[in-house]
Amino acid sequence: MAADNLFFATNSMRSSVSSLKKKLSNLKVQIEQFDAEIQKVEGKFDNIVTQAEIYKSKVEREMGREVRRLERELSLLAKESKTSSEVCASEVDLKIASSIAVFEALLRHMCANADDFRLASQAFLFPSVYERLMKGEEEAYYIEEVPPSAHLVIKRGQEYIAWLRSEYETHLTDPQTWELSIDYVVEWWRNDALPLLYGARDEQWDIDVPLSLGEMIAWRDSPSERPMMYPSIFDAYEVYKKNKDAIYEASGLREFEFKHFSFSE
Repeated sequence: MAADNLFFATNSMRSSVSSLKKKLSNLKVQIEQFDAEIQKVEGKFDNIVTQAEIYKSKVEREMGREVRRLERELSLLAKESKTSSEVCASEVDLKIASSIAVFEALLRHMCANADDFRLASQAFLFPSVYERLMKGEEEAYYIEEVPPSAHLVIKRGQEYIAWLRSEYETHLTDPQTWELSIDYVVEWWRNDALPLLYGARDEQWDIDVPLSLGEMIAWRDSPSERPMMYPSIFDAYEVYKKNKDAIYEASGLREFEFKHFSFSE
C-alpha cells in the first residue's frame, strides 16, 4: 500500500513539473513575442522620431528662409522710409528756411538804423510766425518766395519807425518806452505788415502775446542760452542758416536784394 502511495505521489510530482515546464515554455514564448512587439514599437517610435527630426529640420529651414526674406524686405522698407522722411524733412526745412530768410531780409532793410524796432518786432514775430513755422501745422505760414508786397512792407515799416521816433524820446528798449510802444509795434505787424505779406489776416494774431522786454534782451545778449531758453526759435534759425544758400536763388531773395538796392539808390 505504501509503495502505491509513493508511486502515485511521484507520478503526480512529475505531472506537476511537466505542467510547470509547459507553462514556463509558454511564458518564454510570450516574453519573446512581447519582446518582438516592443522591438516593433521601438522601431516605429524611432521612425517617428526620425521623421519628426526631418520635418523639424525642413520647417526650420523654410522658416529661416522666410525670416531672412522678411528681414530683407523690412530692411529695404526701412531704407525707403528713411529716404522718404529725409526728403520730406528736407522739403520742410527748405520751406522754413525760405520763410525765415524773407523775414530776416525785411527786418534787415527796414531796421538798418533801428535795432530796437527789430527787437520789438521779433518779440511778436517769434511766437506768431517763427514758432508756427517750426510746428509745421499750418502750411499757410510758409513763404517759399519773396512776396510782391515785400518792398511796400519795408517802406511802410520805415515810415512807422519814423513815427515812433517822433512819439518817444528814447529807444524802444527803454523799459518805460517798451511798455508804452510795444502794443503799437504789434498792431502794425498784426494789421498791416503780416496781412500784406500773407495776403490775408489770421485771427490767431489777435490773441498772440509778444515776448517781454526781459526775454528779448536775454535773447539778444545771451546767444549761448538760446538753445535752452528758446529752443524752437533757436532751431528755426539753425534751419535757416543750414539752408540759406540753397534757397537764395529759388526764393527770389537774390533778385529782391538787387531790386531793393536799386530802389534805395
